[in-house]
Amino acid sequence: MLLVIDIGNTNIVVGVYDGDVLKDHFRISSRPNLTSDEAGFFITGFLERLRLTNEQIDRVAMCSVVPSLTDVFETMAKKHLGCLPAVISARARLPIRIEIDQPDQVGADRIANAAAGYTKYGGPIIIVDFGTATNFDVVDETGAYIGGVLIPGPETSLSELARKAARLFEVRIEPPDSVIGKSTAGALKSGLFYGTVGQVDYIIDKIIEECSGKTFKVIATGGLARGIEKYSRHIKQVEPTLTLEGLRLISEMN
Repeated sequence: MLLVIDIGNTNIVVGVYDGDVLKDHFRISSRPNLTSDEAGFFITGFLERLRLTNEQIDRVAMCSVVPSLTDVFETMAKKHLGCLPAVISARARLPIRIEIDQPDQVGADRIANAAAGYTKYGGPIIIVDFGTATNFDVVDETGAYIGGVLIPGPETSLSELARKAARLFEVRIEPPDSVIGKSTAGALKSGLFYGTVGQVDYIIDKIIEECSGKTFKVIATGGLARGIEKYSRHIKQVEPTLTLEGLRLISEMN
């Protein structure tokens, strides 16, 4: 069986594949001081919940944007699972071609998203990943990854606003009861939610314009993506585990 690990700045998502079937996945907070033994404890507990043992995992694939945690999970995989993990990068064999100026600078999670999105839906396609940053990744109809856009994610923007404004605070990121907020919390919720939707749709408009009006498939993923398809003009499909699927696909090719 294959264990896949997506290490992000805010969360770490772990899943188990039996063939091409995702048996289950879970999410924990990223902690910079996490040890390999703590990581092993989490993984073992997750496997036990699935009635699996560490020995049943024969492959590990991971993508990471946190170098210190990459080392932690590599050590964990070798120590607790007996596997040398495949760490995904632009140098791996991929179902897409990376055609940008500095391929090694593309986040491994973005590569996994692009690989999974193109494999499942074809191109041209835009994948929008809502996380610490909101990433837009573009793959053309020939399977070429041609670049993307990065902006602060909604939680990141809200945290920074609350840090800099003494009388403002963090709120849940969710559709508000009305666009016009009747309280400070309501105004923050409205601005954050509709500001995110509007920003995303406008950026997609500009991508389409720059690509001569091509008809793109637009897929959303990430921890904050659920429900946005009800409000966005462009996003009509949400794939919560797209990154994990990309890890599986790339792992099989390598």
